[in-house]
Amino acid sequence: MLVVRRLSGALALLLAVSVLGANVTTAAAADIRFEGHGWGHGVGLSQYGAKAMGADGATYDQILHRYFTEISLVPLSSTERGSFLATETMPFWVGLLQDQSGVVFTVSVESAQLCFDDTDTCVATAAPGETWRFGYDAPERCYFQRATGLGDYARIGPAGSCDASVRPTTALTSLFLPRKARSYRDGILRFRWSSTPSRFHVIFQSGVGSYLRGVSAAPDTWSDASLRAQAVTVRSLAAWHAKDQGQVQHLDENRRPDCHCNLYDHNPDPVFRGATGEEAHPNWVAAVNATASEVMRTGDGLALGMYSSSSGGVTENYSDVFGPSTFTHLRSIVDSPAFSISANNPHTAWASSYDQSVIAAAYGLSWVSNLTVLGRNYSGSAATVQITGIRNGRPVVVAISAVDLRLTLSLRSTSFDILTIPRFEDVSTEHVFAGEVMGLVELGITQGCSTDRFCPNESVTRGQMAAFLTRALDLDSPTNTDSFDDDDGSIFENDIEALYAAGITRGCTINSFCPSLAVSRGEMAAFLVRAFDLSGPGGDPFTDDDGSYFEPEIGVLEAAGVSSGCAPNQYCPDGLVTRGEMAAFLIRALAAA
Repeated sequence: MLVVRRLSGALALLLAVSVLGANVTTAAAADIRFEGHGWGHGVGLSQYGAKAMGADGATYDQILHRYFTEISLVPLSSTERGSFLATETMPFWVGLLQDQSGVVFTVSVESAQLCFDDTDTCVATAAPGETWRFGYDAPERCYFQRATGLGDYARIGPAGSCDASVRPTTALTSLFLPRKARSYRDGILRFRWSSTPSRFHVIFQSGVGSYLRGVSAAPDTWSDASLRAQAVTVRSLAAWHAKDQGQVQHLDENRRPDCHCNLYDHNPDPVFRGATGEEAHPNWVAAVNATASEVMRTGDGLALGMYSSSSGGVTENYSDVFGPSTFTHLRSIVDSPAFSISANNPHTAWASSYDQSVIAAAYGLSWVSNLTVLGRNYSGSAATVQITGIRNGRPVVVAISAVDLRLTLSLRSTSFDILTIPRFEDVSTEHVFAGEVMGLVELGITQGCSTDRFCPNESVTRGQMAAFLTRALDLDSPTNTDSFDDDDGSIFENDIEALYAAGITRGCTINSFCPSLAVSRGEMAAFLVRAFDLSGPGGDPFTDDDGSYFEPEIGVLEAAGVSSGCAPNQYCPDGLVTRGEMAAFLIRALAAA
C-alpha cells in the first residue's frame, strides 16, 4: 500500500495537468521552450504580408497573385453558373447558436414577422423595440413569446413547428441577439430542429454580400488594397465551404442535426459579426462592395481561399498542413513582405515555455525528457516532432505531427525551434537515463547529488539506496531506534532505520549496515523485490548468475519487467549500480508494483 500511495500521487499530478488543459504553461519549471515565427496555419494569404504590400503601393490583384498561384479573379456567378451560390439570393445559412431550448431577440429597427416555416404561417409582427423569446412548448412544438416589461413573457399566437423564422419587413430591419451580443440585418433569422431532444439551432440566412460585410477580417486602418485582397480571399473561402457543405435542403445527415447550416459564424469558417461588425468597419464594407462578387478561380473552378495572420517567412503548402489535396494554388511562397518594416508585424518572433508534464499528459507519457524537430516542410516549418520520455516505466520515442502539437499546446505556428532544458548539467537530454532521472525528480525521490548535478555515473552506496527506497515508498522513520552500529552520524541513518523497520533489510552483518559500501546489481535485485513486493515465476533468464546468492531475486526482477540485464543473457550480478541505473530500476519497479 505504501507503493500505491506514491504512484497515486504521480497519477494525480498527471490527471491534474490533463484537467487544466494541454495549453497550460507552468512558470515554475519550464523544461521545454519553443522559439518561432508567424501566427496561424500559414496557408494562402499572409495577412501581414498583404498589409505591407498594400502599404507599399501594390494593388489588391497583385497581392492575391503573389500568395495564390495560377488563379484568375472572376465574378462568383461566372464560376458557379447554375449553382445555388449563383441562383439563390441568400445561399448562406450561418450557424449562430446550437442546441438551444430558447432564444431571446429584440427588434431594434423597423419590424419583423414571426412565422412557422412548415406551414408558411406568420402569427405576429414584432414592432421596433420589442423583445421576444422563441422556445419549446412540447416535443416538436415551439412558440413565440413577447416580453411584458415585468420581467416575464406572454405567449402570442398558437404553438407550431420548431422550424420557424423571424422575417424582416424591410431591408433595414435589425435584430439583436443578447446571447451573441450582436445585431443582424439584411437576412432571415431561422430556427431548425436539433437531434438533441427539446433543442433547436439558430441560423442566420444571408446573401453573399451581406455575409461578407459582417466578417471584417482585417483592421479597418489597413490600406484599401489590403482590405480588398482580404475580402476576395474571404469570399472565396466562404463560397467554397458553403458549396462543399451544399444547399441547405441537401445537407448531409451529420451537418443537418449538428447546426442546419452550411457555414458556422466561427472557426473553421470566418468569424461573422453581422451588422455589429459591419457598423464598426466602414472601410472593410467599402472593400467588400468595391470587389462586388469577385472570387478566385483555378482551372478546376472556384478556388478555396485561405488566410492566416502571418507565415514564418515562407507560406505553407496546403498538403503539408492539412493532408493530400489537389489545391495547386495553395503552394509555398516566400513571404518577405510580412517581415518588412511596412508590415510592423507583431508575430515576427515569439516564444513559449512549458513544463514537461503538460506535454507528457497530452500524449500519454509519465515524463518527457526531450523534444526535437524530426523533420521539416519545404517552408522550413516543423513537420514532425519526436517526443522522448517514459511510459509504463520504460523509455519510449513518439513521433507526432507538428500541426497536432501546435493545436494541443496552442502554439502560434509550426515555424519553430525547440530547446529542451535538462534538469541537471551532467544528464543531457540524450542521456540513456534522462527520462528516468526526470521521473525521480518529479516524484520527489531525489534532487541530485548537488544543486545542478545528478552524478549518473557514480556508484550508489547502500546509504543512498536506503534514501532512494524510503522516499519512493513513503516510509516513515521510527523514533528512538538504533538498529545498526555503523550508521551513527550518517545523513542516511533515518532512512536506514525506516528500511529496517519495513523488513526490507537486515543489514550487511548482524549489527552493521555498511552505508558507505557500493551496491551490487545482485543486492539491488534483492532490495527491489522485497521493497516492492515483486513476484513472478522467477526463471533462469541469465547465464552469469548461476550460483549467485541473489539468483532467485534476479529471476523475479526480470519476470516483473524491471530489468532485462546488462547484455544479452547477462545480468552482471557483481557489477556496481550507478545512480543512473538506480533511477531506471526504481522507475520500472514503481510501474511494475
